Amino acid sequence: MVLGSFSTTAMEEVAEAGSPGLQWLQLYIFRDRELTRSLITQAERVGFKAIVLTVDQPVIGPDSYKSASLPPHISFPDIGLSGPINKEKVRNLIDSSVTWEEVDWVKGLTKLPVVLKGILTAEDAVEAVRHGVQGIIVSNHGGRQLDGVLASIDALGEVVRAVEGRVEVYMDGGVRRGTDVLKALAMGARAVFIGRPVLWGLAYKGQEGVGRVLEILREELKSAMVLSGVSRVTDIKAELLVH
Repeated sequence: MVLGSFSTTAMEEVAEAGSPGLQWLQLYIFRDRELTRSLITQAERVGFKAIVLTVDQPVIGPDSYKSASLPPHISFPDIGLSGPINKEKVRNLIDSSVTWEEVDWVKGLTKLPVVLKGILTAEDAVEAVRHGVQGIIVSNHGGRQLDGVLASIDALGEVVRAVEGRVEVYMDGGVRRGTDVLKALAMGARAVFIGRPVLWGLAYKGQEGVGRVLEILREELKSAMVLSGVSRVTDIKAELLVH
């Protein structure tokens, strides 16, 4: 599981509730560098296993959360932001001038693996490897930042080929069915991440709903594998796909 920097539940609580599951921290480069540093330190302290540095949102897209705000009693405890919280408050926290130097800076702050989230091109993937990251998440930020951006699945193959196995490649964005998982794995993704389906399950029936969503995806993937003639995830190869 990847916990967002803008979580409404404290990192320590999530770590305790999610143990012994694998937990990573999604991180932005904040204008306040000490805030960025403190989040990394806290992630290490509570036992998170990787830092997922988001590099595809230097600014908030014009249509994202256009009129959204959170109820006054909701806060972001890990970054010290309390209600009422709106788009402008969030916008003012994130540094929009981030370069590859900040990737090096983050790597210098932690011994945890650093995974870059938001890579969509071979050129950026190669540069990420050159800067020593341990993983890449091919992502278009849910398609809600830049109108018309390509789908993550359309960028996945290019990125996988570019890194030539030097780092693990993951994908998020648009995963709704078990067949979506199969396609991503066949194209070289080590794993996929899901966001909205989990929220739908949570809205439907809380923890039980989330469990049901994951169960559906797992069963759909198993069925897709059987119908594709493979019995193990490691046997899912590009030859299964026709473009």
